[in-house]
Formats: sequence, C-alpha cells, structure tokens
Amino acid sequence: MYDILRLYGGLRIRCLWRMIRELKLAAISALLLLMLLGVITWKELGTAPVYYSVLVDVTLLLAWHLTRSDSVFLCSIFCERRTKMLFFAEYTLLSAPFLCFFLYRSAPWAVAIVLLALVIVCFLPCGGISLRLPTCPCLASGSYEYHRAARLTLPLLLPLMAAGAIGAYIGNRHLVIGVSMIAVSVFSLLMMREWHMEYLFHYKSAARFLRLKLLFALRNACIIFLPFIVCLLLVAPSWSQLLLGESYYLGASLLLFQVEILCFVSGGTNSGNDLISTLVYVALNVIFCVSALVPQALVLSVIVSVILAYHAYLVIKKYK
Repeated sequence: MYDILRLYGGLRIRCLWRMIRELKLAAISALLLLMLLGVITWKELGTAPVYYSVLVDVTLLLAWHLTRSDSVFLCSIFCERRTKMLFFAEYTLLSAPFLCFFLYRSAPWAVAIVLLALVIVCFLPCGGISLRLPTCPCLASGSYEYHRAARLTLPLLLPLMAAGAIGAYIGNRHLVIGVSMIAVSVFSLLMMREWHMEYLFHYKSAARFLRLKLLFALRNACIIFLPFIVCLLLVAPSWSQLLLGESYYLGASLLLFQVEILCFVSGGTNSGNDLISTLVYVALNVIFCVSALVPQALVLSVIVSVILAYHAYLVIKKYK
C-alpha cells in the first residue's frame, strides 16, 4: 500500500508541476488567490456555527468527486478497489483541516458526519458532470477556451457558490464579496492561454470578432456569476446592494473580455511575454476589485476595455 500511495503521490505532483509550468508566472497569482480564499473562509467560518463548516466540507468533497475525470485512468493503473482506497486517502487529506477544526470546537457529531461522508463519496460514481465533452453545460456560448476554463474551474466554483450562499444566509456581505472576487479572478486566470492567429480566419471582420467576444463575456458572466449576485442581494435587499450586484456583473464581464483580448494581443502566457502579461493581468484584477467595491470606478474598466479593443482591432486589420 505504501508503494501505491507513493506512485499516486508522484502522479499528483507531476500533474501539479505541469500546471505550474504551463501557467508560469501566472501561477503566483493563482497561489495568492488560493491563500486569500483560505484566509477568508477560515476567518468567517471560525465565528459561524459548526454546521456551516460541515456544509462547506461536504460540498467540497462532492464537487471534487463528481467532477473528476481521472477515475478510468486510475483504474487502469490500480484496480478498482485500490482506486477507491486512494480516493478515501485523498479526501481525508482534503478534510483534515476541517476535522482538526471540529475537534478544536468540541463537535464530535461534525467529525462523525464528515467521516461518514468520506466513505459514501468514495463509492459514488465519478464524473457525474461530464468533463470529456468539448463544451460545458454551464456556458451559453463562446470559444473553446471559455468551455475549457469552465470545466477546469467547476470543482472550485461549486464550493465558492456554497460559501457565497452561507454568507448570504448569515448576512455576511464581506464573505460573499470575497468569494465572488476570487471566483472571477480564478476563472479569468485560466483564460490566459496561447492564442493562434489562424483563429482569425473564422471571423468575417475585426468588428465582428470584438463584438462576439464581448457578447460571449456578457452571457457567460451572467450564467457563471449569477449565483453570487443573487447572494449579494439576499444579504440585505436594497438599492445599494442591487447597484453593487450590477457593478460586479459588468466588472466581471469586462474582465473576461479584457483577459481574452490581452491573450490575443500578447500571444498568451506561452509567447515569451510572460512577465508583461502577468503584470497586466494583475492590474486588470485590481481594477475589477476596485470597480466592484466602488461602482464609480467602473468607468476606468470601460476605458481599459476600449483601449485593449482598439489595440486588438489594429492587430486584426494586419491579417484581414
């Protein structure tokens, strides 16, 4: 069993290293976002009732298990029984911080529920949400990059939505805003992919290219981030919350549009412009966070979008 765990751990480390090598400098932003997510979640759950933490842990386990697509690959290397044992070990490691937290809060019933969930989840069929399709059900339209990013972030978006719902239920506006910003930033991070100029031949003109990219960003931001906007409104239904939700939606749409145009202009993170692309990406996320908190700053995001769109228009005209 030790050799199996060592082989499985080596596979996971190599997968993580390939992801970091592909994202390169952008991986630093991903690590910072995950650290911010952990700090916000533990800070808010530390003062909330214990069953909120139980709900977050169980949701995280279900989301991770039902959306994983490596069960067939693992069963081809290990047998089915050993694969389930590996799943149990992995999920136990994932739930270890929650179990320690429950023991610290003197909640043995929560420990029992989590341990029972660990056993049940391991025997559920994997891949309940198909990740092998070229499109993703949670998106209305858009390029393959949108769908690929959605499939990759689906295991993370589901626990974030659960955390947003908890924040709405306990009336904690800061928790909802924090997880919503992290959701947008993580999704936009996975949009940082290499762009190939031959894709331009699928579009009739530069104006149509920009119009479709903006339309896709508006549609997909509405579908993906609508739960967070609803959570914002449920915290305290008021005109100020409605204005905050609208600015959040517009800012998220513009950020998705800006990131895709940035990848097109710079060639993506694999083009040699890693440092410049990463700095611009971080700047775009800062502008989004400011515009989400201060709706008046949304004008700055619009100006940046216009500048990037105009630059992309000039680049496209060279090929059209």
